[in-house]
Amino acid sequence: MRVRSSFLAMTVCAAMSFGWAPSTSAQGSAPNAQQPARSYSDDELKSFAVAALEVQRINDTYLPKLKTASTPEEQKQVEKVATDEMVKAVEKEGMTVDKYKEIMNQAQSNPAIADRVMKHIKSVQ
Repeated sequence: MRVRSSFLAMTVCAAMSFGWAPSTSAQGSAPNAQQPARSYSDDELKSFAVAALEVQRINDTYLPKLKTASTPEEQKQVEKVATDEMVKAVEKEGMTVDKYKEIMNQAQSNPAIADRVMKHIKSVQ
């Protein structure tokens, strides 16, 4: 179940950047309003933006495969491969998955951070 949770969390993180979220991830995707506001450098946010774009690409590749998987075992395999690729994409940008999620949560709850992230996403597309 942890693999599925990780896959869905990464999907939600990627989807937030583009205004789309699959219905399967609706629960648990609300931002944590109790987190204190953080400040991030432009380098951190640019790394996040590049990682988010790659996570979105991976999501776009594997979500159709996940939807067409005919058995729970097939679903788990697709989720594992996609999650592994997403983790590698995040780590390739010099971030941990926890840092990626932290920035995502902050971007969801802080419009100023979300605006900065979107500027970086637009600059690297």
